[in-house]
Amino acid sequence: MTKKLLPIGLLLFSSAFLQYGCSKIRGCTDSYSDNFDPEATEDDDTCVPTRQKFLGDYDAHGTTHVGDTVLTAFDQVTISITDETANKPDELILGFTNFDLPIYALGAVVVSKYKLSIPYQTIGAFSYSGDININGTVLEMSYRRLERIEITPDVFEFDTLYLNLYGFQEVQ
Repeated sequence: MTKKLLPIGLLLFSSAFLQYGCSKIRGCTDSYSDNFDPEATEDDDTCVPTRQKFLGDYDAHGTTHVGDTVLTAFDQVTISITDETANKPDELILGFTNFDLPIYALGAVVVSKYKLSIPYQTIGAFSYSGDININGTVLEMSYRRLERIEITPDVFEFDTLYLNLYGFQEVQ
């Protein structure tokens, strides 16, 4: 009698095991998304691209310096971060207003969960590069601006300013 029950028991156990093992767990399966679910086996279209959490306007203040010499402190800088995925899949666009000169199209790229990078790029007479950390609503930004100055027709010099900004995202 026990020899007949053993195969039936194994069949029921393996059937239950296979049924449990094949159940689908719905969630975000994109490992680059902030809401990635490592246990999800079926994507439910809820993935939030990391770059979307950076979008918005930030009220900031900061300093401009050359080396250790602080040139000026300034307030009321608005930094707008918008998505540029229509043209470049990973790029964000930074816009600055109420600054020494308005900048409307400085590119940035998401490099980690809380960090953006401003790759070296030239806008007008200036070249920019730097890093931005955004954790929640807090923005910390450090970048440099190089200005090419012509002294004589054959000699060029670069004037480098370092800029540090600290701000908070405006609540919508």
